[in-house]
Amino acid sequence: MAKKSIYQREVDFLQKAKEFMASSDYTKEELQLQTKDLIENYEELVNQVKIITKISDRLQRKLNKTNEKLEQTNYALNETNIKLNETIDALAEAKIGRKSAIIVMIVAIALFIVSEAWIEPIIDSHFPNSQYPFVGLGLKLIVAILIKPGEDLTNKYMLKKARKKQIEESKIVTKKV
Repeated sequence: MAKKSIYQREVDFLQKAKEFMASSDYTKEELQLQTKDLIENYEELVNQVKIITKISDRLQRKLNKTNEKLEQTNYALNETNIKLNETIDALAEAKIGRKSAIIVMIVAIALFIVSEAWIEPIIDSHFPNSQYPFVGLGLKLIVAILIKPGEDLTNKYMLKKARKKQIEESKIVTKKV
């Protein structure tokens, strides 16, 4: 059985009106009756279109409001995501900063120990204290001054390495998706 159109009633009415107009033998009363039927059917169609338009407008407004809320939510989510990434980066930098500070301090302590245990005796044997009393102290001062630049270089190196690792990991994740 063929599926009927939702407009089948209107299509049938239109077909009847066409058939009526095609015949040339109709009376004035039949013409008036047909015109009355056409006007009533047209009026009913106009009323249905008004209702459908109101419903459509109402649904469109709801859809627009929903889309606006969705856009606001997306914007807020993006802002939160940006802040979260910045916080994660800051935490990673702080963690790397701590590691680099520890590494540099270990190196500095090792240099001071080396200086005290091996270099200081060599300096004392080659330069008596009376001639050059500040040579050993100057060497320690140089090591102390190099602590901060050493920490910065170590920090930059470790950050660069961490970012490179993060980029590689994001490429792997992107390939899997």
